[in-house]
Amino acid sequence: MFTTIAALTLFIGSAAADQTAFEVEKSPQHWAFDVRWTDAEGARHRAQFELPTAMVKADLDEPLRYKLQEANQTIAAEVRSWAADRKGPEIKARVSNGGVQITASGKNRDKIEQALAEAAVVRDQAAARYRAEHGFTTLDGGILPDHIQHVRDYADDLDPVVTALGGPGDDPRAFAELALGFVQNIPYEQASKQRDRYRRPLSLLGRNRGDCDSKSTLYLALMHQAWPELPLAMVYIPGHAYVGMGMEPQRGEAKLERDDRSWLLAEPVGPSLLPVGEVGKKSRRRAKRGRVDLMVLD
Repeated sequence: MFTTIAALTLFIGSAAADQTAFEVEKSPQHWAFDVRWTDAEGARHRAQFELPTAMVKADLDEPLRYKLQEANQTIAAEVRSWAADRKGPEIKARVSNGGVQITASGKNRDKIEQALAEAAVVRDQAAARYRAEHGFTTLDGGILPDHIQHVRDYADDLDPVVTALGGPGDDPRAFAELALGFVQNIPYEQASKQRDRYRRPLSLLGRNRGDCDSKSTLYLALMHQAWPELPLAMVYIPGHAYVGMGMEPQRGEAKLERDDRSWLLAEPVGPSLLPVGEVGKKSRRRAKRGRVDLMVLD
């Protein structure tokens, strides 16, 4: 079975973010946000937008956490249901040691091995369904939030924020820079002792806190809503996440070549105010030393 990937961490670089004001007026219908910040060039910005109260509270009231025991119980039940309708060796499934243990008994060894192989397929399919239904996926042997699916799911919900940031305009890079400053200036939230801590975009905005994968998901969702045809990617390096965009990198900008495509990189986590096309020194070092994975939204 899979285990949960460890929490992703903060990388600090150059100039620190400066969110100069964050105000929320709450009503039964809407949360009205007024956010102000200063960018790396010293320019001041302001974004005012409203989000439905019910949607924000739904994300805040139910944090996204992988419930291992519930998942295993669901998976074991599906295996038992499948086994009840088949002939041959007797199949049993139970939750044990953080996973689902499957046993088979019968007189024919070959049939037992075949039954166990079939049961393992049923188990894995049930696990995949549970993850998909609850907002998770797998990467490098671990379970983590399905960031790309959340980008798809939340893009429309973030249209008021995109509008408050001036809308897509004529140049995706211009919007990318402004949205990047907005997200970088959201205060960083230190990972809690809960290993699978993660804030979806609306809960991040409502709490005005987020870590690297939470803020990267928000940023990609803003970009996807503004420029739905633009290829986007979540980039994973050991202990950290940032983003890639299908824009032409300029000379000297940070990029990643993968599958005959050049990704322009950006680091939404903050508090460093790094422009599009630049990532922190620690990010560069860890990317060179460790594995780099992408999850792509085309």
